[in-house]
Amino acid sequence: MKKLVFSTDEYKRRLNLVKERMDHRGIEMLLVLDPSHMNYLTGFDGWSFYVHQGLVIDLKDPRFVTGYAGQEIDLALMSGEVDARANITDSVVERTPDWIEKGRVHFHALLEIPKGFRLRHPSFDRLPALDTFAKTELQRKVLAMFRNFRLIGSPYILPPSTPKERVEILEEAMRKSFKDPEFTASMRKFTGADASPLMPEEQAMAIKEIPRDPLVIDLYKKLAGSGSLPPR
Repeated sequence: MKKLVFSTDEYKRRLNLVKERMDHRGIEMLLVLDPSHMNYLTGFDGWSFYVHQGLVIDLKDPRFVTGYAGQEIDLALMSGEVDARANITDSVVERTPDWIEKGRVHFHALLEIPKGFRLRHPSFDRLPALDTFAKTELQRKVLAMFRNFRLIGSPYILPPSTPKERVEILEEAMRKSFKDPEFTASMRKFTGADASPLMPEEQAMAIKEIPRDPLVIDLYKKLAGSGSLPPR
């Protein structure tokens, strides 16, 4: 591994100084082309005038926006108030088909839930799985935590003291309800989506597989919160 020219703290200090001057002069994005300036800011020492190279400095501090409904975020995306959003593929196809038909958005990656499953559609078939971007075991565990949270959805939870036979009665009732053709038809009629229930055994397994590591939980909270995103 190549040794850094200066520390990460020194890199942040230099970059923040430039961003302060950008903000003072009303510059939202700066393109640095001079090799000496790029070297000062990043330590990059490539010297070339026949291969184009440059450094883009953006004032934006990337963060997640939380606390809004899907339709509100859709409007914010179309009006340019947010730069990107995560969404369920079924919802995009059903609720905003014009995004696909008119090319109003660009799709970058998919988080397969459960792993290996994705909605078959020309717009999604060639997208890379989000897992392919995870470079460390910590990152893979954070993705696994998010995947299983989404997979579980909104489970029905009984008190620990509930008699076993009562639990089994409820589990069987849920199985029969989800397999009832009338339920499936009603679900489609009122929501516009097909039912994709998680049966009791699958629910229990998904919960069991959620990582419990303190480091994973801490990183997940930072990503799910409204603060600045942590450095990768």
